[in-house]
Amino acid sequence: MTAVYLTIDTEYSAGLAVRLGTHAREEVFNRSILCRTTTGEVGIVHQMEVMDSHGLKGVFFVDPMPALIWGTGAIAAVVEPILERGHEVQLHLHPEWLEIAGDANPLGKRTGNNLHQFTEAEQVELLGLARDHLVAAGAPPPTAFRAGNYGADDATLRALRTVGIRYDSSHVPGIAASDCRISLSQADQSVVRHEGVIEVPVGSIPSVGGPRHAQITALSHWELEAALRYCVSEKVESFNLVSHSFELMSRDRTRPNRILGRRFAAFCRSLASIAGADSATFRSRPPQVGDETGAGAMRKNPVRSIARMAEQFVANRLYGAK
Repeated sequence: MTAVYLTIDTEYSAGLAVRLGTHAREEVFNRSILCRTTTGEVGIVHQMEVMDSHGLKGVFFVDPMPALIWGTGAIAAVVEPILERGHEVQLHLHPEWLEIAGDANPLGKRTGNNLHQFTEAEQVELLGLARDHLVAAGAPPPTAFRAGNYGADDATLRALRTVGIRYDSSHVPGIAASDCRISLSQADQSVVRHEGVIEVPVGSIPSVGGPRHAQITALSHWELEAALRYCVSEKVESFNLVSHSFELMSRDRTRPNRILGRRFAAFCRSLASIAGADSATFRSRPPQVGDETGAGAMRKNPVRSIARMAEQFVANRLYGAK
């Protein structure tokens, strides 16, 4: 059975908080967590409704750093509906909130966009603080982590070990120039023990121009389904897929992105209908060292790649920033 990790990086938008002002917590919540539009919601509740309709479980990596300015209640508003529906909450962290927090910054004047910009001791402090805020918001103690922007390094993994978090999923071999600084390569696409924790790479597939990471915005449904069928036929142990709480919206966070919405729903239907694969979480089916995490050995298909490029062109024209 191929274990499919449907992971959703779930985060208040730091950019919106800066643009709208820190007084606008509810609007930032509506535009980056619930993703409310005039034609309905397309954020985490919608995503869970789609998954629930197919009997699937998701893993929501929740960023608790906005608690620095809005308190634990702002994080509980994210955590509670996820747990009520029986999905999993794990830990995410965007250090951009340190600058927004001002005097509430636990590191004083130290700021940065990625965790790898901080010392190991600073990362231990940030990860411990974020974990505590997440638990205070009602989540079980997290066992897994993904860095915001994938921006971890080896010190992040050692810091995770220090604060008692077993799994990391920040290594993204499908993005050659990502913000990840973990000392693994694009060839490292299987679960591996590294710096004292278990690293679970984001899945990828071969594509025209190089590997492509397994994200709803990055692959067409044709590619996603082909990768899933490959994993099942070749008995690949797992497929680690990424999305975001706001991913099914237009880039200006005002309208649903119908193309991505259909893509997400279609993949959930495929996952529910293909024998030999099922959704999994870090608690229901913990990743094992040696598990493959995607279809990295699948044969490259230029037709699928070109079709996705055409679809992305249309999506960018319709739903890109105005």
